[in-house]
Amino acid sequence: MKNKKIAIIGYASRLPQTSDATFWEDLLAGRNLLTRVAEDRWAQYGFEHPSRAHPGSSVTFAAGSLGDVGGFDAGFFRISPREAAAMDPQQRLLLEMSWEAFAHAGIPVLHLRGSRCGVFIGLASTDYGYRLADDLAAIGANSATGSTASIAANRLSYFYDLQGPSMVVDTACSSALVAFHQACQSLLHGESDLALTGAINLHLHPFGFLVFSKASMLSAEGRSRPFDAAADGYVRAEGGGVFVLKEHAAALRDGDRILAVVAHTAINTDGHKAGLTIPRVAAQAALLTAAYAAAGIDPDAIDYIEAHGTGTAVGDPLEVEAIGRALGARRRADNPLPLGSVKSNLGHMETASGVPGLLKAIHCLQQRTVPATIGVTRLNPRLPLADFGLEVVTAARALRPTGPPTVGVNAFGFGGANAHVILERAAEPRRRLRSPGKVRHTQRWPLLLSAATPTALRQVAANFAGVLTGVAEQDYACRYQANFRSDRLGQRALFWGGGESDLATDVRAFAAGEDASPAALGKGLEAPRGPVFLYSGNGS
Repeated sequence: MKNKKIAIIGYASRLPQTSDATFWEDLLAGRNLLTRVAEDRWAQYGFEHPSRAHPGSSVTFAAGSLGDVGGFDAGFFRISPREAAAMDPQQRLLLEMSWEAFAHAGIPVLHLRGSRCGVFIGLASTDYGYRLADDLAAIGANSATGSTASIAANRLSYFYDLQGPSMVVDTACSSALVAFHQACQSLLHGESDLALTGAINLHLHPFGFLVFSKASMLSAEGRSRPFDAAADGYVRAEGGGVFVLKEHAAALRDGDRILAVVAHTAINTDGHKAGLTIPRVAAQAALLTAAYAAAGIDPDAIDYIEAHGTGTAVGDPLEVEAIGRALGARRRADNPLPLGSVKSNLGHMETASGVPGLLKAIHCLQQRTVPATIGVTRLNPRLPLADFGLEVVTAARALRPTGPPTVGVNAFGFGGANAHVILERAAEPRRRLRSPGKVRHTQRWPLLLSAATPTALRQVAANFAGVLTGVAEQDYACRYQANFRSDRLGQRALFWGGGESDLATDVRAFAAGEDASPAALGKGLEAPRGPVFLYSGNGS
């Protein structure tokens, strides 16, 4: 098991003021994605006060916000409106993201029924339950499953009929990476053949702001400035994401698109220390030392560390020292180890903070570039950067142009639960000797699109039309993914196209509701159960 690795083959996320499509662009542009808590969550004016000592208040409601999280297509997930209203929106978003992640991985969910797919979710917020406490008369038959943390994972297993392990992990701000670690371990130990892992965090009640404000953890200025001398705490953020994982050899065997390779994951805990919420350098350093030794990676070969980097006066210097002692001090003097933190862009997603860290690391590996950590006006003089051969990435920089780069992602819970994930760039896929994509445009192949409703089907067509490029190889790949690696829902449209332009025209016309129609349009039938006999007539 020592040399086995894990492949990340799909993901989906919900991030403050950005999306999967724009996240990398926003990081490269150095955008500040922080705003305030959405106005419809609660009456903020009654809970905000500039003094931390003022009872029942927070010094700030600055936040990385998703905005409206109330919308949910309950019918698609076969949930009644009454039950959907009782469900914590965190459960609703996890259902949406899991479906999108499986689609991103090219895995039709029908194929997952009864499979040993494990579900490992990081979740700590019980804000929706706090809202019920404000109105006890609203508690109903679905309130228990709607607000219980463990159901967030179990509901996914139930909906998709997944029969591997199913659990929720709460280690505070390291929950996402600890859940990720548990998913990898389940795959490596043969408990699961596939794993769905991620985390979620939403601001649905002022309680979280009040408790962290009283603990002097939040930035009174409402600014997220990891590693900066003027940093005065972190800015809360909401969001989440899920990842689809598979054992690396299995992913290669199945022809999956591998987004990044997990070289190793590791977790430990601080144990007894100066204070419950004060990080322990020795424990964090020990975790990093053991992780890279187990992965067989020389510290000098690490390209970048995505630090936990929250912007707190205590946490940042201690984390930097731990990284320096474990890794920086063991590198060549002319090869300082680059550090950064995505929290400078979108704040600290707490339980789900590992999600944007992993997403950033995946993009860094694919693009061989590290975006800047923004908001650093003057580096915190308490950071022992020079002592240990470290440097903060304050301007975008390229990774080494050759060889598989390596990126580490850190996460720490404020009670002392530490986690680290080591990612490597996936090898370039081997090209077939005879690519089926190199074909004449005169060949006619079907394109099957499906959705749950007629309206959604036209939207799917509109989205798909933008993918069609007129390149034969891309044409084949698009049709193959749509026909064989996508879910076949009830409403379906079948298109034929001799040339790529003809196909694109037909798809766009259908999406716009014009007279031009696909070759076939109608409802799909349930997949037959049991044997099917085909009599093809004379000859083959």
